[in-house]
Amino acid sequence: MRAVLIINPRSDHEFVERARAAAADGADDPATLADQLRVWYPAVVVRPRELSSEPVIVWYVYRDGHWIPEQSGQGG
Repeated sequence: MRAVLIINPRSDHEFVERARAAAADGADDPATLADQLRVWYPAVVVRPRELSSEPVIVWYVYRDGHWIPEQSGQGG
């Protein structure tokens, strides 16, 4: 079963696409996905969500090693 990725920040479209591509190309665990992304994003962290009764696999993918708020309402 392929993991659902919760990617932060979503506004970094290049990061989002690289994370999705690496997962689709066979990164089958959080450590492998992080290793593949670390080439471009040295601080990246990938963590599995561990809810006991959840029927899907979910990984949090943090470009900067932690959750950062999205910048809303700002141009550029």
